[in-house]
Amino acid sequence: MSIDRYAKQRIFLGREADEGLRSKRVAVLGLGALGSVIAPWLARAGVGHLTLIDRDLVEQSNLQRQLLYGESDLGRPKAEVAAERLREANSSIDLTPVVADLTSGNARELLSGFDLICDGTDNFEARFLINDVAILTGTPWIYAGAIGGEGVIWPLHPPHTPCLRCLIEEPPAGGDVDTCDSAGVLGPAVGVIASWAALEALKMLTGKAPHTDLVRFDFWHDERQFLKPPRARCRFCTEKVTEFLDARWTLKASALCGLEGVQIRVNPPGKLDLTALKARLETRTRSPWKQVGMMLKGHEGPDEITLFADGRALVHGPMTPERARSWYTEVVGC
Repeated sequence: MSIDRYAKQRIFLGREADEGLRSKRVAVLGLGALGSVIAPWLARAGVGHLTLIDRDLVEQSNLQRQLLYGESDLGRPKAEVAAERLREANSSIDLTPVVADLTSGNARELLSGFDLICDGTDNFEARFLINDVAILTGTPWIYAGAIGGEGVIWPLHPPHTPCLRCLIEEPPAGGDVDTCDSAGVLGPAVGVIASWAALEALKMLTGKAPHTDLVRFDFWHDERQFLKPPRARCRFCTEKVTEFLDARWTLKASALCGLEGVQIRVNPPGKLDLTALKARLETRTRSPWKQVGMMLKGHEGPDEITLFADGRALVHGPMTPERARSWYTEVVGC
């Protein structure tokens, strides 16, 4: 390791704070547009250990905004590619790629033992699981998200700060929130939000208090908001109620017995707006979808997909359970 690698950062942080980063452990959950910016900044800053967690493979549509990947990486696990790129940037730190889907069954194991958790996800199921782990273990985390030309960021450390459920008690219902698939997303907007998240991470890792507001920027319309956190704490963080870790709300994808395909189940059942989803899916797939009563049916590539109004889905084709979960999150938004 070059003696001058961290020289410029050390001038600003001071020797003690800079050297302290070498002993820190951070989990970056999600290595899409947000995570592929957050993780490189932390790696280059010399954070001693990064666990890189993602369930997805690199797809061509990722390349517009996910800076860690190139065309030669198509079809490869994002976590593994990310670790390779970051080793090229800084071979002196410990990098652990994990190709896994965060669920209530593995969240404690995957997210325990860290000084900080960085949210690079694109769905509320994962964020509420992170929040539960933070409540249970006292681990700080940074909530970040971006859609269209805007984004939000909020550093959290319950019980020292409010938790996510102090602001949003329940996850939005499927179809109630836009996703990158329905609203699109601009790469630079994600990059700004993710860079700010990395900056707040460095504050927290070096002992400086992060900003306390939930910050929202609409870069396209030149709008910004600094929202004060709720004064009252919710019962979930004050009483350490971790409903999502106890699998009260979860999305599950499993292979169909004896058939090529996947079944997706939502618990508790939802209430999807099939008419809105039909328009979204026809734009996405450039093919017609048929709505019959409480069911919506169409094709995504070689896969025949049926969506039910209660949130369930059936996929008949070569799609894997992992990809099916990702597809459902992209399209339905939960």
